[in-house]
Amino acid sequence: MPAPPTIDPWLWSTTFGETLLAGFDPAGAGARQREGRFASVLKAAAASPLYRERLRGITVLRSSDLPLLEPVGRAELMQRFDEWSTDSAVKRAAVETFLAGADVADAFLGKYLVWTTSGTSGTPGIFVQDAHSLAAYEALDALRLRGAPARNVPLAVWSVGRRFAYVGATGGHFAGTVSVERIRRLSAAPSLLPSGWLMPSMQTFSVQMPLAQLASALQAYAPTVLITYPSCAAALAQLQRDGDLQLGLAEIWLGGEQLSKAQRALVRSTFACPLRNNYGAAEFFSIAWECEHERLHVNDDWLVLEAVDRQSRPVAPGDTPHAVLLTHLGNHVQPLLRYRLDDSIRFTAERCGCGSAFPVIEVQGRRGHTLQMHGDDDRPVTILPLAAETVIEEGAQVTQFQLLCTGPDTLELRFEPAVLDADAAFDRAQMALAGYLRTLGLRGVRIVHGRKAPVRDRTSGKLFRVRNAPHDGR
Repeated sequence: MPAPPTIDPWLWSTTFGETLLAGFDPAGAGARQREGRFASVLKAAAASPLYRERLRGITVLRSSDLPLLEPVGRAELMQRFDEWSTDSAVKRAAVETFLAGADVADAFLGKYLVWTTSGTSGTPGIFVQDAHSLAAYEALDALRLRGAPARNVPLAVWSVGRRFAYVGATGGHFAGTVSVERIRRLSAAPSLLPSGWLMPSMQTFSVQMPLAQLASALQAYAPTVLITYPSCAAALAQLQRDGDLQLGLAEIWLGGEQLSKAQRALVRSTFACPLRNNYGAAEFFSIAWECEHERLHVNDDWLVLEAVDRQSRPVAPGDTPHAVLLTHLGNHVQPLLRYRLDDSIRFTAERCGCGSAFPVIEVQGRRGHTLQMHGDDDRPVTILPLAAETVIEEGAQVTQFQLLCTGPDTLELRFEPAVLDADAAFDRAQMALAGYLRTLGLRGVRIVHGRKAPVRDRTSGKLFRVRNAPHDGR
């Protein structure tokens, strides 16, 4: 079996030290690091035909010059994949061949990680991560997501004796699954790690497992740290509260969805342990972390986030932007300069009470609904939003859909107009979804083909792909 990319001790330790320093002095050391990394990424981008074309005729020297550069979206990057990369060996055909036969966390070309995203915006993405990106993500998780104690000791020591359970979407090269599997495989092969590392135990569980089966598997593994989505953590907390689960957790890490106040209260009161919430994406794994005041702080020593209007001009903190543009300061193999993020993000004007000078953001439009239906024995059955999404994506090979729960035994599947053969897509999705529901003990559920347009959130305009039907008849 091919190994995952190894960890470069010098790069990792340097990245760790710089990120530690920036955490103490974001406006000083952090700002200097940001400009140095921006210059380095800009230099790397000169080897990208796509970015050479974009940078022609303009002078971009500092991150403040970014507004001179035309933004780029996922669809364009996927269409011009071979022109985007700075490594001529990173070709779309080669990556897709690799993904078709590789195990999760295998090294592409012996040095890169590759992960994919389903494409809620309609365009699935393929993102290649180099050593600089991976070192940045690991340092950010160790020093900011983990909280204050991790500022004094390396990640390995902070994790000694911990048992990590990751509950997420499996069966694909998704960012979370790939990242966890990489660390697990490295820890199982000490020769691949710098000497002196003491790695924790890690195990991955599929979010598509029936909830009772998932709870049983977690109980057998007995994790001390749970990493999952807010909807899954809330469902497990309810089982724990009902006496059907007895986990002794020391920490819970959440991400991938928006954490609601109700979910936070339920999870925190049930497990009585620190809750670490973060915001990231396939394009940049660790965009922001949550402090003890429950505010999301941007890791702006490693990225530039621009809140812009329809003409890609900056909007003031506190105003709701039309779009958010991401510039990745760590990835040299696939530079991301002014990349349009799908999410709705707003910068606040507040200075957080935690004392951190890192900017505060609010993220909107990342919450699917957890569905409750009646099983064969008339007991309630929980359907997690990400599990249902993954089943439909994989079974129907379609991303532009919405699953509405219109009754205790009825689901309605709608498609965006961009889905050309919606009838064929429905047939595939219905077969996959019905099979999944049977594993949950739901054999009598009607799945109907909705002909109306999917319902979008009134505030953010986002499409939540799994949700309860609204009450206004749409």
